[in-house]
Amino acid sequence: EKNPGLFSLAADQTFKSYWEEKSQHRSALSQVYFSGEEPRMNIAYPLGDEHCLYTTVSLKALWNKITQTRIASTGYAFLVDEQGRVIAHRDTQLALQKSPATDLPIVTMALKAVTVGSSEYTHPRLHKKIVGAFAPVKGLNWGVIIQQDKEEAYVSVYQMRKQAFMLILISVVAAACLALFIARNLTRPIVKLTEAARHVAQKDFTTRVSVKTHDELQDLAETFNEMTAELQHYDKMQVDKIVEEKTKTEAVIFSIADGILMTDREGRLQLANSQAKQILGLPATGWENYSLWHFVKAPQLREAFEEIIKHPEQNIVKEVDLSDIQMALYYQLSTQEVVTPEKKEKIGLVTVVANITLEKELDRMKDDFLHSITHDLRNPMTSIRGFLKFLLDGVGGPVTDQQKKMLETMDRASHRLLGLINDILDIAKLEAGRMVLNLTDVDLRHTAQRIIEISEGTAMKKSITLSIDCPENLPAIQADNELLERVFTNLISNALKFTPENGRVTVRIREQGDHIETAVIDNGEGIPPEYVQKIFDKFQQVAGQRKGGTGLGLTICRHIIESHLGRIWAESKLGEGST
Repeated sequence: EKNPGLFSLAADQTFKSYWEEKSQHRSALSQVYFSGEEPRMNIAYPLGDEHCLYTTVSLKALWNKITQTRIASTGYAFLVDEQGRVIAHRDTQLALQKSPATDLPIVTMALKAVTVGSSEYTHPRLHKKIVGAFAPVKGLNWGVIIQQDKEEAYVSVYQMRKQAFMLILISVVAAACLALFIARNLTRPIVKLTEAARHVAQKDFTTRVSVKTHDELQDLAETFNEMTAELQHYDKMQVDKIVEEKTKTEAVIFSIADGILMTDREGRLQLANSQAKQILGLPATGWENYSLWHFVKAPQLREAFEEIIKHPEQNIVKEVDLSDIQMALYYQLSTQEVVTPEKKEKIGLVTVVANITLEKELDRMKDDFLHSITHDLRNPMTSIRGFLKFLLDGVGGPVTDQQKKMLETMDRASHRLLGLINDILDIAKLEAGRMVLNLTDVDLRHTAQRIIEISEGTAMKKSITLSIDCPENLPAIQADNELLERVFTNLISNALKFTPENGRVTVRIREQGDHIETAVIDNGEGIPPEYVQKIFDKFQQVAGQRKGGTGLGLTICRHIIESHLGRIWAESKLGEGST
């Protein structure tokens, strides 16, 4: 330099900073400043305790490197100092003014980072998606940042993705076409076999399949053709036999005097003989697969068939009264579920509709005759018992012991016969609805206990334990006490009669919601299943178990209970007892 001389640095901020901290022997760095448009930086480096090396460094080359860095059209680099101010930027004015850039999230991250990093963010002023990377400048706490529009930065990725998608799409389409071509060649013979099998299922045994693949499929097609040929031959042989069997079956069904009809489980008609057509009013043809309700108009028949269709698993027997003023007409409907013999598949219901008008009329005539005869016998039998009483009491004169024994036998027999007559007359009244109920508040526990006390003598003869199982707080019911006593007497007498010695008979009474359930339980020999429902019919007794009685006691019990709007039934297991 011309005319060299000394000049003072006492006012220089870098020198001041160095001199204040010289005891620590640390270098001092100035802030970046510009001389014109040239970025410079002052450095004071210690040389011993009293001297230092003061240097001014030009950063022009570094600045040019940063500002000339370009990435595509929108990407560039810039440099910020430790306070986040721009000190190198492609826009020189921002660097000259040291504009703050801390509003950019990536700048804040760069100043805090200790290693390189990257980030995506939205530019606060440009409102664009930006992708950037940063690297901290160690020792100076500066940060170098490179940023670029996200859309431009990922344009190659988007293009590669699009190209990959197109390649995949083309590959999928090509593979699908190839698979379709191969599948068609493979499935065409199978489709032919399937179509032929469908024809065979429709009993068309003339179908043949032609497959020329020279592999296992061709062997299968040839075997299929052999099978259809055999089926065709067998079908021709069986047609005549099937027709013959069908003719026989139809002859049997249509010659039966009772009406027979078959329905599916939804009530659609499948078969009906002429008698069933006449009873239900079916047309001669065109009724197949029609609903039963389309033809049945009588309310009684509809109700019966509704119960039958609703409970197909039960073998229901229903009597239907279709009588009118001019003519009595009764039918009995009995059902049986139809099950295929091999697969046990439930396919419908067969209902037999039998005209039982004649049987009903005969029963009515028999009952009328029996009631008339018993009514006419009642008065003479009462007179006979009265005179027997006189003879036994000696009113007609003294009798010998042998004569007295004969009279007592006659008295017992007449008493039994009068009881039978009274039972028949009582049943007639109950069936005709002429039995008047004397309704009062009845304590069932008290009534049952009274009959048990009366029956204890019979129970003691066979050493039978006779007991009652009833809660203390049982509510009273409205009923005819005398008729209920008769029911308890009949039921307990029956139980004692069929219970072996040292057995047990229990009268159990329970409150069940809005009604009271009473049961007479014994551990006797039990009732065969086929008689459980019949024992409440008139004169019905279990075969081989006759131990006296007329067979009317349980019938009277049934009528009495039903007149009180109740229900009576029996439950039994052979060898375990009855309820």
